[in-house]
Amino acid sequence: MTRFVLLLALLLAATACATTYDYDPATIGDPEGGDRAPRSKTSSQFLRDVYADLLGRTPETYDFTLKINGVTQFTLPIDEQTELVNVLDGIGDALPMRNLIVNGLLHGTAVTVPDKAGVPDARAYIGQQFTRLLGREPNVYELAGFADAWARDPAVGPRTIIRAIVGSREYQSQ
Repeated sequence: MTRFVLLLALLLAATACATTYDYDPATIGDPEGGDRAPRSKTSSQFLRDVYADLLGRTPETYDFTLKINGVTQFTLPIDEQTELVNVLDGIGDALPMRNLIVNGLLHGTAVTVPDKAGVPDARAYIGQQFTRLLGREPNVYELAGFADAWARDPAVGPRTIIRAIVGSREYQSQ
């Protein structure tokens, strides 16, 4: 009986798998620039790029003075780049902290980002951000994915698009 069940199973498997399909290989483009292995930006490079791309300036050095009742209590020199690089380099995985820095800049008063309702054409805005931040146009799949998320989710707007592009491996390794 066991042999019969085994023979029947083999016979069914052989007849069920009689159809084969051959597909031509498909390529979508060079992944990450072809043979070049992506190398992440240093913390200094990342900060200078983010400041230039989002704020239109380089990190600054200035004095922070604490005054109470008009009397100077103390003055601290602040170097934005040094302080932030020390934080980024002081933790094992800097990517979450990089994302927090970008999010903080995008929600601060120094960066002007339109509201979602103020963007008449989402696809054009997405294309502009790709060109500005990555130096290229989005491919068909990227544009469709970003535009679909924009249309489906009310929380996805200009800030989300910028955060996603700046958080991408491509931006992090340019």
